[in-house]
Amino acid sequence: MTQALITRSDNALIQNIIERILNGSSLKDAAKECGIDVFKFNRMLQGDKQAAQAYARAVEIRADLLADEALQIADTENDAAKARNQIQVRQWLASKLYAKRYGDRIDLNVTQTIDVSATLAEARARLLPIRDQQNVIDAQPRVVTGFAGHGPRDNESSAHNQTPDIFS
Repeated sequence: MTQALITRSDNALIQNIIERILNGSSLKDAAKECGIDVFKFNRMLQGDKQAAQAYARAVEIRADLLADEALQIADTENDAAKARNQIQVRQWLASKLYAKRYGDRIDLNVTQTIDVSATLAEARARLLPIRDQQNVIDAQPRVVTGFAGHGPRDNESSAHNQTPDIFS
């Protein structure tokens, strides 16, 4: 359906439904009260970009109204269980109608760029002294001879080190 096919009466019908939604009615109830079904209303919106934008804005405003109702219920309802149920339904519906404002999804977009070239250059500079140690000569072991400290250091220790033969 194109823009030219939408008549003034269709425009008035669309505006009437949008006004009902702004007053808190659901789309199904507003369309029924105006004598059309939701499918026909959807087709009319597809043919009129401004009407579609007005409807989208009306849905967002309805979500704001639901949030206001939840606050009012919290302030006035005496039955805590009933209040909790009513508030949760309104919160859920508001999160579906206007997810950007009332949804539970956290959208974190980072647009900052990070330059790690200085850190990499510093790390490479620390590795250069280790990498350039190619002329190091391995250590040579030295055998020390004539050291007087080999063996027991006192007579008492040498006497205890002799084990008796238990098989003889």
